[in-house]
Amino acid sequence: MTKHEVKEYLTKIYDLPVVEVRTQNYLGKRMRILGKRQIVYAKRPDYKKAFVTFDNTLADTGLGSIVPGMNTQEGKE
Repeated sequence: MTKHEVKEYLTKIYDLPVVEVRTQNYLGKRMRILGKRQIVYAKRPDYKKAFVTFDNTLADTGLGSIVPGMNTQEGKE
């Protein structure tokens, strides 16, 4: 996913106020698997991380963020 796709996804589906999206591409780890007769080379898949900065309208509770308007366990005792 690109930066624009991540921002659009979070704003349209979850209605979150996204300010900035930064991405980093990581290469998968390369490995050597030693067998009895031969050495097999393998590689884990590459992956991408997205770091999202939200607007100050989200309240930080220390355990996560509370999104205004979302129902969070109301009525449970």
